[in-house]
Amino acid sequence: MSGNLSPLRVIITRPLAQAEKWRAQLDAAGIANVVAPLLELRGVSAPEQIRAIKNVVLDFDLYQKAIFVSQNAVDFAMQWLEDYWPQLPMGIEYFAVGDTTARHLQQHGITVSALTATETGAMNSESLLQAVELQEVDGEKIIIFRGCGGRGHMGEILQSRGAAVTYCELYERHLPTRAADIIREIFATDTAWQYRNIITLHSGESLQHYQRVLEELEQAAHTTELAKRLRFLPLLVPGARVAQLANQAGFGQVHIAENATDASMSSALRQLI
Repeated sequence: MSGNLSPLRVIITRPLAQAEKWRAQLDAAGIANVVAPLLELRGVSAPEQIRAIKNVVLDFDLYQKAIFVSQNAVDFAMQWLEDYWPQLPMGIEYFAVGDTTARHLQQHGITVSALTATETGAMNSESLLQAVELQEVDGEKIIIFRGCGGRGHMGEILQSRGAAVTYCELYERHLPTRAADIIREIFATDTAWQYRNIITLHSGESLQHYQRVLEELEQAAHTTELAKRLRFLPLLVPGARVAQLANQAGFGQVHIAENATDASMSSALRQLI
């Protein structure tokens, strides 16, 4: 990309609520950008899902440790916890995957354990699992707040260390209804292709949704050629795991940011200008 003198344009695919802050930062840096959300978060709605959350939250005081996998997990969990526990029970240690998640917890007045682990910049469960506080957990009850269908790696490791792990699945990830239409509109003009466009995907789920959008565009006769062109656009993803998934999906130009924070994604972009 560095040999192309065309201006860079960033396609931001985060949910709208999270995209605006990064968009403002890119605007301030003079980097062209456009928002095309590929992820929409909705609280669970099925009666059995609601009951499962309620049962876990009512027993929250029985846990020794609580882990939040993302800022979204904090937002959804605190809606429940603040309803049933106006004053949080004593004796629970709180952990966060990533600095952004930790800061979200702190905004609720919660002290985060193993904070140094979240400040390393590594925004993944593997780095948190290295924390001293999570090594000797035999016999402890640990609750993990997350979205539906998240990775089971953290729970498996903690169980192997002797902990009893419960998942509290609070929200679902959906592909926005008009995602394919928005992508098509963004690239509908010749002007759009005068940029060095780069698709930024902040998670494995966003990558999966991007693949679904491309498949939808491929199936419509009037957008088949567009889908082919989009498959050759470079991607910017957080971490080696998502990069590996992108490579396995056939994307040839995959750039890697250290993690999914705005700072890391912006830093990776600056290397491409």
